[in-house]
Amino acid sequence: MRRKTVFIFVLLIITSFLVYFFYFNNTEEKGLINQGNIIVEKIESYKLKEGYLPNSLNDIGIEEKMEGPFYYTRWDSVNYILYFTKSGVGESMNYYSDTKEWSHIQRGFQSE
Repeated sequence: MRRKTVFIFVLLIITSFLVYFFYFNNTEEKGLINQGNIIVEKIESYKLKEGYLPNSLNDIGIEEKMEGPFYYTRWDSVNYILYFTKSGVGESMNYYSDTKEWSHIQRGFQSE
């Protein structure tokens, strides 16, 4: 009986940890995507007004910091990547202007 109680207790702790981890991890990502969408709107407005993409986030009034959370790369004259890192090296969420979608997959741009 005692083994069963210990097993159930350990299982409950593990389940609680997993639920907590995935819930808050997902909530953080959604919040950053929402912030990223606002930045994308500013980039697109700048492009419409000026006729070209900004060279950096500073051009649209957003201070770029080494620690992020957002990073911008102008790919060519019409395409760009906006991305953020969640929890360390190799874990990024990328917005590709050619597909207008967020993705965990790192890639280049599709040829036309």
